[in-house]
Amino acid sequence: MDAPQGVWRRVLNEVASNQASLNLAQLDTWPVWNSSAQRVLSESKGQLTIGQRFDLHRIERKRLIEEMWHVSDLRTGSDPKFTEIEFEWLGQQRERKPVGTALKSLRLTVTVLCEADGGIEIAAWWRISKWSRFFKSRVDAQARAFALQWLEDLSGPGTLPIEELRPITFVDSESEDSKTVGTEAE
Repeated sequence: MDAPQGVWRRVLNEVASNQASLNLAQLDTWPVWNSSAQRVLSESKGQLTIGQRFDLHRIERKRLIEEMWHVSDLRTGSDPKFTEIEFEWLGQQRERKPVGTALKSLRLTVTVLCEADGGIEIAAWWRISKWSRFFKSRVDAQARAFALQWLEDLSGPGTLPIEELRPITFVDSESEDSKTVGTEAE
């Protein structure tokens, strides 16, 4: 494996690292801590698994932006305690049309070390398409922005406990009305 084009780290205490590790591995918490994920679409929910594909949805300038990702590897350990997940970027769409095609591939490896002097490390590898060589610095900046945004989000809101999300329940107004009508008639 080649050396990454970028590596970014953030030192966290053990409690914050543990929580970041839990939130990273739990796809249901992503809309709470990840700023580019107002919604998450995936075939499965809960814990991330190898081979899982998911889409991060957000609205920008009244348009739907979708980032598509794939979990290509997942490792955990207990001595030292860590979580490491490798994500592969599958592209980005705006209103179902591909955007950001200058970035040919992007792979992010997020490692969370849950020890006293632990923290988060994100390593990134990317390739740009041949036609975008003239814009290399802008495309490189886009790849770095993905990694830095994930680092900022995971080391900030991602270190907070997130309650289990519960589905919304609706009260059946007709049955409530019929109960009320029934008691008034008696």
